[in-house]
Amino acid sequence: MFNDSRLIESDTDLAIFVSELKTPWKTMSSDMETALKIITNHARTEMDLELLTLSKDGEEIELTFPDWQTQMEKTFVEQYGLNKGRMVFNKVMMRLYLMSKGQAQPLH
Repeated sequence: MFNDSRLIESDTDLAIFVSELKTPWKTMSSDMETALKIITNHARTEMDLELLTLSKDGEEIELTFPDWQTQMEKTFVEQYGLNKGRMVFNKVMMRLYLMSKGQAQPLH
């Protein structure tokens, strides 16, 4: 979707990176509202909001991300630029994951 601009490199400490994803950020409230709007819009037209789809055709495995996720990433990249937008997208996804595990406050 976007030119490859890596958020992590081969020498990145993954524990520190994950810790950063879990940390609240300045625009978190408005970014989470944006995410909620996108998810809500897709929930109106899709019966199941999947995180990803795997399919196998012979020896090939295809991994497909859902439209709501792609739209969310695109929205943040358009709003903040490639690198910051991708980081915000990943932070939002981490926050949604933590909420689903009861480890972060719900949005509403």
